[in-house]
Amino acid sequence: MTNEATEITYNEDYYHTLLSIGEECIDESNLQKLLTAKEHFIAYDGFEPSGRMHIAQGIFKAVNVNKITSCGGTFVFWVADWFALMNDKMGGDLAKIAIVGEYLQHVWKSAGMDGIDDPEKVRFILCSDAITKEADAYWTQVLDVARRFNLTRIQKCCQIMGRLENSLSGAQILYPLMQCADVFFLKTDVCQLGKDQRKVNALALEYCNKIKRKNKPVILSHHMLMGLKAGQEKMSKSDPDSAIFMEDSNEDVIRKINNAYCPLTIVEGEIPSNNDDLKNPVWIILNEHILFNTPNFTFVVNEAEGKSYDAYSPLFHDFVNSKISVDELKTALAKHLNLLLDPVRQHFTNDERAKELLNLVQQYKREDKNKKKEVKFEHCPLPNGVEARTHVIVLPDVNPLVSYSQIMTVSAAIRKQSSANEKVTLLVPDWSSYFYNKFIIGKKTIQSYYDVFLWGLEVLGKVDMTTLQIVTQSTMILSHPSEYWLTVMNAGRALSLAEVMMEDLDGQSSSGCVVARLMHIADVMTLQPMSVTYSVDLLNEVRTLESLITKFNERVVSSTSTSKSLQLTFLKTPVIDLRLKAEREINDVASYEYYLNDAANCAKSKMRKSFCEPGNVSFCPVIEFVKAFCGSEFKIVRKEENGGDVVYSLGGSSSTECNELSKLVDDFKRESLHPGDLKNSMATVMLDVMTDVEKGSKSNKSISNALKCLKA
Repeated sequence: MTNEATEITYNEDYYHTLLSIGEECIDESNLQKLLTAKEHFIAYDGFEPSGRMHIAQGIFKAVNVNKITSCGGTFVFWVADWFALMNDKMGGDLAKIAIVGEYLQHVWKSAGMDGIDDPEKVRFILCSDAITKEADAYWTQVLDVARRFNLTRIQKCCQIMGRLENSLSGAQILYPLMQCADVFFLKTDVCQLGKDQRKVNALALEYCNKIKRKNKPVILSHHMLMGLKAGQEKMSKSDPDSAIFMEDSNEDVIRKINNAYCPLTIVEGEIPSNNDDLKNPVWIILNEHILFNTPNFTFVVNEAEGKSYDAYSPLFHDFVNSKISVDELKTALAKHLNLLLDPVRQHFTNDERAKELLNLVQQYKREDKNKKKEVKFEHCPLPNGVEARTHVIVLPDVNPLVSYSQIMTVSAAIRKQSSANEKVTLLVPDWSSYFYNKFIIGKKTIQSYYDVFLWGLEVLGKVDMTTLQIVTQSTMILSHPSEYWLTVMNAGRALSLAEVMMEDLDGQSSSGCVVARLMHIADVMTLQPMSVTYSVDLLNEVRTLESLITKFNERVVSSTSTSKSLQLTFLKTPVIDLRLKAEREINDVASYEYYLNDAANCAKSKMRKSFCEPGNVSFCPVIEFVKAFCGSEFKIVRKEENGGDVVYSLGGSSSTECNELSKLVDDFKRESLHPGDLKNSMATVMLDVMTDVEKGSKSNKSISNALKCLKA
């Protein structure tokens, strides 16, 4: 028995049928490769449930879907309810958006689509359901897209929402990131969207280049229907007379077509060669990408006279040469459209559920016109066993080198909060670390960093880890993914993009930085802490995050009348600065600090090379190490001719003992304590400290492996 691969015969007819769908194909050679490599492929288009459906989304989408399924494709309708939320459709009310989504499916099912009940041909997938079921895969894909593109590039895609770059909310930056991720999440071979989505489709191709993915999706962009009024680039749902809707009555269609803008010439006496020059919306409906794109279509102008056309060009030629009048053209077009729309009208007249849905959608649109924008907020539930209203300390961003400064700073913050006998929570920001790090790092590196960091708090910082509540951001997200990301989106809806960016982000900043800030808001609103302390590497973010969280807290409308605004305090980090050199002197990272990755045998050499200027106590790293690691006493070992050994008592309850540190500082300032003696004695202490750390790492296989991962 052999396992020979089934040979696929390339079908030239399929190729031309698929090309006929799009006004633009990127690129045709990839389409040929696809048809050679796959007998069955996946195509998709996404639709916001945002109101009634017009003919571009209904009838002509049905025509294109039929062509795709006839060529072996499965068409996925991505019912994008979360995208509608981000774009503030239906007032951001997900219950209403869900109703509109159900209405859309009724329209498509009645629009003459083949295979509508065969999941091998046509699938309707609700965005929020699919994403929630595979939250880990989807959201890490979004995060990866976000960190690879700057804000300028992402803002250029925001025309897909019909939004200008300077009017965006924070949530709307998520829209193109998610739409790009959709392509890969749905395992799409063909992106069959409108030409207005070209920029985000191009983003998906750019992403393929960035991750060195050879198998790129084919982009088949269909023609956009102009609005029926002069100068309207596309049909608008907000202007009912600019579009033909799928359930419009026979009379509505006739009236709208009769009133449609329909110029005959551009300049008096000049005959246009095509409709690109004429910009006539009536001809856009008729052209070879729309009605004449329908298989076996014949346009009958005057049945009595036998005047009919099987192709677009002869009809256009006769029109611009006045062989067909504007009135004749419009009358015939209205008749053809009504024939196509009649099955949809019948469905919404005879099917009780469809009738109810249409009434609700029309009611929502009326209500939405006069309704003030509100951002409703429901608390994201905590993972099982996690307590709210604790003191939260956010761990640092990922770095391959875990510094002693970071460990001792967080340890000091823990001791400060624990002294009040109140619960302390360590928040591990593993997912937002995708963004703040300048390197493209993966899950394993992030996991290794935080494993090492938490271990370092115990072995170096001497923290009793059993007293702490440790919550990873990913656990918090994946325990209730839908609620968490709705909180992120609502944070973005309540804040403009400019507010989220503030003054420290610009167009060259990673778009992930905006996402990370919204995630930090969601973290705080989920944990409901009494206080928040950010670690040393996020000091520049503290004011920004405090401002954003405060604004969001003020602007959201609670879903329950009993809920109150979150009361919390932002605390400053008690920084333990253990740099060995001033930053301006640094030539290499390794000599700048001590790291948990360091071998014990470098303890003395690092300390002896540290900055230690005679009499300079304003920046003396060695004295900071004495404070951090010497416990109850510190012994200076030196020759008798240099003053002999001296012991400084550093701990205890008496004022005499407490003053010994001041005496050490004073001795160094007066230069009675030499830098060489101070460094040599501290180097001995650090050798003992680092030997214990090294032994601990070697005896702990998981930590040993994590340290190796960080070095790689």
